[in-house]
Amino acid sequence: METSPTQDDAKECGAKTATVSENILKQFFDELAKDESLSEIAPVLRKTVLDDGVFSEPAIRAALFPEAS
Repeated sequence: METSPTQDDAKECGAKTATVSENILKQFFDELAKDESLSEIAPVLRKTVLDDGVFSEPAIRAALFPEAS
């Protein structure tokens, strides 16, 4: 797969290039964290989706409902 020069430059510098979807999800989780009723769930959900890269229903359910697991 051929990459554009900007992607090559970022890889050479060791910089992580965020995708559009990743940026949108980050903004979404930031907004969730601002909501008082979701402030405890948002960091766990953010870690599950963005850091761990897990999108399965059981993982999302466990992040949203920790007392049920």
